[in-house]
Amino acid sequence: MKRIALLVVLLGLGVTGGIARTIHLPAEAPIAGTVLIAESFTEKIGREIVPREFPAWPGSHGIRPATWFNVTIEAHPGDVIVLAPGAYEAEIWIFTPHVTVRTDPDADELAWIHGTVEVDADHVVLERLGVTNAADPTTSGHGIEINRQFVNYVTLRECHLEGNRWTGIHMIGATGTIQELRIENCRMIGNGMDGMDSTSTVQLIVTGCTITNNGRDLATGVGIRIGSNVQHVELTDNVIENNRFANVQQKE
Repeated sequence: MKRIALLVVLLGLGVTGGIARTIHLPAEAPIAGTVLIAESFTEKIGREIVPREFPAWPGSHGIRPATWFNVTIEAHPGDVIVLAPGAYEAEIWIFTPHVTVRTDPDADELAWIHGTVEVDADHVVLERLGVTNAADPTTSGHGIEINRQFVNYVTLRECHLEGNRWTGIHMIGATGTIQELRIENCRMIGNGMDGMDSTSTVQLIVTGCTITNNGRDLATGVGIRIGSNVQHVELTDNVIENNRFANVQQKE
């Protein structure tokens, strides 16, 4: 697949005092294959300009150069990435902080990612996205992955995590603590393992969500799995039922 770097139209002020942009996809770049969202893709080492490296599976020690990705999308803090509704066969890594990725708010249908969306940056908002990957054994098997090594605050709003092989919303990262994991009005339905999990989180907020029929392929699958070092849990106005092993399981 041809690798494409995205140039976008400047539209407003960003949170860092630069220029914020609205990036419309796939009009301005395809969403297919391996997709990298980052602020830059090269760095200067000595006199040489070389591709930046990113901790993205699969690969030797999980590190991949920017040139490995099929599509690279330049985004900066404050940018809003808007996806047209439809289905996209893609694995997406987000390394830009303070960005929002959403389905076009004027569209009735969702943008569905048939793969995994991995959040590797702070203060990212995902809104009205669908993620499923049951039929693709090359993905990680999880819907949205949140890397606690890089993330302090993340918000998922009105997202649909359905039919993923493993967990709808999954925490990754060997170290780090998330200050606030906020899940609002999302649907986690029919995932092979858990609807969602959380670990090493100061504030876990799950509100207005539907979390049902998870654990399809694993007898220990639950609706919400609350792991170690989760300090404060707020579950409000949710429908959590018919999950295979338990609706909510909290480590003692």
